[in-house]
Order: sequence, then structure tokens, then C-alpha cells
Amino acid sequence: MITFPQTRTGLLRGGRISCVGLTITIGGSTISALFVIFTRMTEAKSQKVKPDIRSITRLVPPSGNLVQGQSELPIDQRLAAEAAQIIAASRNHYGGSEGDAGLRKAVAAKIARYNGIEIDVDARPYELMITTGGTGALIGIAQSYLRGRSALVFEPYYPYHKRILDEFGARTETFELDESLSFEKDSLLARAKALKDRAEFPLKAIIVCSPANPSGKVMTQSELEAVAAVAQELDLLVISDEVYEHYVTGEHPHVPIATLPGMWDRTITVNSFSKSWNISGWRLGYAFGKGELLAPINNAANVIYVCPATPLQAALSRVLMADPDYYLRLRDKFDEKRRVFSEGLRELGFDIYNSGSAFYLWARIPAEFSNAITFNEMLMEKAGVGVTPGAAFADTDMWDSYVRICIAREDSVLEGAMEKLKNIL
Repeated sequence: MITFPQTRTGLLRGGRISCVGLTITIGGSTISALFVIFTRMTEAKSQKVKPDIRSITRLVPPSGNLVQGQSELPIDQRLAAEAAQIIAASRNHYGGSEGDAGLRKAVAAKIARYNGIEIDVDARPYELMITTGGTGALIGIAQSYLRGRSALVFEPYYPYHKRILDEFGARTETFELDESLSFEKDSLLARAKALKDRAEFPLKAIIVCSPANPSGKVMTQSELEAVAAVAQELDLLVISDEVYEHYVTGEHPHVPIATLPGMWDRTITVNSFSKSWNISGWRLGYAFGKGELLAPINNAANVIYVCPATPLQAALSRVLMADPDYYLRLRDKFDEKRRVFSEGLRELGFDIYNSGSAFYLWARIPAEFSNAITFNEMLMEKAGVGVTPGAAFADTDMWDSYVRICIAREDSVLEGAMEKLKNIL
């Protein structure tokens, strides 16, 4: 029997070194060996080490998993009961690609209450559609608008924004935020104009993620106005990922960019229930905007997905707006998690970015360390705790000493992880 228990990679001058553990068992005798493989790099920038978030997650026990960006809190029991009842009643068949009518109506009410936007659920083409997770909406956008084009993301960026475009014949370009995660409008305009005017993969859209994954940054009104001005001057779409809107805790409120003057006609807003309802495996999200913008996305969804999961949509439609304080309690619960865990990290030497939101913590690792990848390997080995190195979210080296920490965990898990960290740092 031959097994390969673990592979580790690192960098040497001019190349990448890979250490592969090999165990061979023959007739009761076991031989272990370590193979070191050196691969020469010819394009240093394209070969930047990118930590794989899902691979790291698999290496960490649940008690120390602060890696993957999903909520591991329990499902709302009302939602679970509704889903069980609907499935048992055999409401498990095809639905429309635009989504369940009851859920679309409930989401429209949610958008009106929390975003100040009135959606006409009877309009054709549809102004609102339920999607197969927020990812399903992004895939529909890439298929409909971005093939042979490019979109601009703010670095540090959400890796799936880039990966989806790469997989669907588009290209992602980055605009680097400064060390305070801020930017100047003139710099954004210059970068966007250069990309807009090129022959290959001309710029079609700017992707805004606020609050941001990975940093949690909530864009200010003036920053959103700067993005809007650039988009209008260069006739660009804006794709607004607002999945974390209900985790805003700081001085800057969540402002949907679609509400700014002139932006409804060029903004596609993407959202999801995965985080806020602890149902990432259900794959339910939504997109809204001008009907003419959404029509091609709905067409793509019809081909790629056929429809979102019908019984799960029906279940969510019954509870989504039933509790008027649901999102307020969610925000307060996460704000307390943020406060407590941040205090513990600061005592250990972490420098926590004041993002204004509370699903992720974005932190500079203690000053005696400089490489978050090796730092995280040390945490996993000695404490059984894992986080996500900043290199997973950037093409440059600026964020190599930063980590993203997901605090969407039970308090007992966060408390246990903190104790483990205190024992080794």
C-alpha cells in the first residue's frame, strides 16, 4: 500500500520547493520517505503562492476552524420546520428560473425595508430573481456580460470574484487599495480608463463588495460616490456584492450603490441567504436591478441551473420577514463576537483593522512574524487552529502579513480557539 499523507510547498530563489511525504507498506514493513521537488519559475508574478481556503479548512479540526467564510451557527428552527413540512408534502419539482413567487415577494419586501428600493415583482422583464446562491448570480453575470471583457476588483479581493470570471472567458483586473484600505477617485479613474481603452478584454464592469470579503471594509458614502462617478463617466456596469450587509456595526451605514443618483440603470446587486440564515448548503441568493439588465442573467440561469431548489425557496418565503427584529439580533450577536475575539487577539499582538462590520476580522499578525502562510502553518501544527493567510486575497505582496479570521462560529468554538492561541503565542 502506498499513501501520500501530506504535501507542503514553499518558495526558494527562482522556484518553488515541494515536500511530499510518502509511506509504503509491504508485508507488514513500513518505509517512510520525504521527496523534495523543485520547480523553476519563469513568471514570478503569475506563480505567487495562493493559499487554497478549502484545502486549509480540511486540515483543521472543527474546534479550530476559523478559515472558511461560512456561518457554522445552527439553522433557525422555524425555517427547518417549514422545509421539512414542504418536502414531506412533495413540493419538490421544477420551478421557474426567476425563482419562487412567494420568496420573490418576501425578498422585495426585505429590499424595500432595508435598502430603500422599491421592486416591482410583477414587472417584465423581472427586476428581481432568486439565484442558486450569490455565486449563481455572479456566474449568470459573467456569462451574460463579461465574456471577452474584464471587471475590476478592489484588492484585497474575494477569490471567487476572480475565479468565476476566469472560468467564463473573462478577465479580472485589480485595483490596489492602500494600507488603510482606502483609495483616491483619480487613481481609480486612471486605472479604469486605461483598461477601458485597451483592445483585448476591455473593461466592462467594476465589482464592489461592501462590506468586503476578506477585510470587512464598509465603503463610505464618498467612496461609493467615487465608484459611481467613474462608472458613469466610462459607461461601466457596477456589480454590487452586498452579502454581508446585515453585519455592519460601525459608524458608516450600509449604502446600496444602486440608490445613488444615476446608478439604478447600471447596477446589478447580488446578495445571499447563506450567511445570514446559516444555510450555505442550500444555495439560495438573489439579484436585482433594472429588468433589461437582469433578463440575460435569468436566461443564463435557466440554462445552467434550471431553477433554484424549490422546496427550500418555499420554506424561506414563510419566515424571511416574519420576525421584524431578526436582522437586528443578528447584527448585535456578531458585534459581541467581534468585540470579544478582537480583544483577545490584540492581547496576543494582532493589529485588528477597524472594518465597520463583524463577520470577518482582518488582522496584521503579531510583529515578530512577517509571513502569514508560515504563521498559519505554525498555528495549525501547534494549536489546531487555522485562519486564512492574506495572500489568498491578493496578487501583490502587500497583504502577506495579514490574515482573515471568520468569527461566524459558536461562542464555545471561539473561546476554545482563543485559549489554544494563548497557549502558543
